[in-house]
Amino acid sequence: MSTKNELRLARLREGCHQIGVFGKGLWRYWRYGEPAPESNYIVQKLCAYTDGRSNDLLFRLLESKRKEAELKLGWDSTSLLSDDAAPVYSTYMHGILDARMEVVVRSLKEDGFAVIPWRLKKETIQSLYELASSCPLRTTTYAPPKDQSPGTQWALTKAEMGTTHGVNPREPRYSVYEVPRGLLLENPYVQRLLCDPYLLAVAARYLGVFPVVTKPEMWWDTDFLPGGLRPRPFHVDSGCLRWLKVGINLTDTTLESPHFVYIKGSHNTNRTTRPLTRRLAGRMNLSDKEVEDVCAERIVHVTAPAGSITLADTRGIHKGELALRGHRLVLYFGLEGSAFNNIDKPSPLHRVGSELEKAIRARPFSYQFFRVEQ
Repeated sequence: MSTKNELRLARLREGCHQIGVFGKGLWRYWRYGEPAPESNYIVQKLCAYTDGRSNDLLFRLLESKRKEAELKLGWDSTSLLSDDAAPVYSTYMHGILDARMEVVVRSLKEDGFAVIPWRLKKETIQSLYELASSCPLRTTTYAPPKDQSPGTQWALTKAEMGTTHGVNPREPRYSVYEVPRGLLLENPYVQRLLCDPYLLAVAARYLGVFPVVTKPEMWWDTDFLPGGLRPRPFHVDSGCLRWLKVGINLTDTTLESPHFVYIKGSHNTNRTTRPLTRRLAGRMNLSDKEVEDVCAERIVHVTAPAGSITLADTRGIHKGELALRGHRLVLYFGLEGSAFNNIDKPSPLHRVGSELEKAIRARPFSYQFFRVEQ
């Protein structure tokens, strides 16, 4: 047998193996609710080749058991948003579905993202800012670009990684400063944001099921960058079937500071952005020129003041813009509609506040990616 035929046969065997793994994962999740991270490869490929339709089909199938006629929070709680943002807090989620929330949900459905202008309480912003300014931090410094063409560099090249204690964001010595997740999860305000009734209600209205909470991360982006460096190009996220990303701005973001860029409406299959999503079946990025040539009028640079919250369905085409000058401190976490192909491992919680403890007890499936240490 020729080398070429042997290679084809090996690929066929690997493909059959992946399909078999995917099938077993489907059955296990449907029967027991156990995540099947080994199915993620097939989910990604199907999503790319079907323009996202396979994700929607799998979501409707696998999460049909969780369709809830009345979305109950499951515990009494209060929100960290300002009192003007969510005036009513209730065990029943419909108790906080006011007209302003419907505006947010409608924006998510139509545009793929929404900015909640109501600010977090000042003590929340201050606590998180102080944590990120004074704790041990993991650092990354980016290397000079090897290729100047935008969209050809899938990941930013790292020149150096290390650790430091604290940061002065106005005089940075590294490109990125990341708060370790273990320290982040000890902060009482982070814990309360992970079970905030207002954010959970928005996600439940958008997704149609009570969300699964994942991946809290907080970091500084700075302007300590080599000349000519381009940001990670436009792309789409994967790793679950349907989800929302919650981005909490802890500093003001402007067009000159690091910020989020989104292609309006690209989370839904449509004629305008279809030429772009089809290209993602063969590669994982899109250049600025490709996007601008197809839908320049849909490119939205999302900027907002400290304390505002950006919600985004990052199945849509997006990227993070690097700093021209200035810095950004941002907290992100996921509110996901399914745990089927999630590849996360549970994060340990050594100290649990009363709000998060009640949430974990009431909704163990939604908080399965957090492990309470005894």
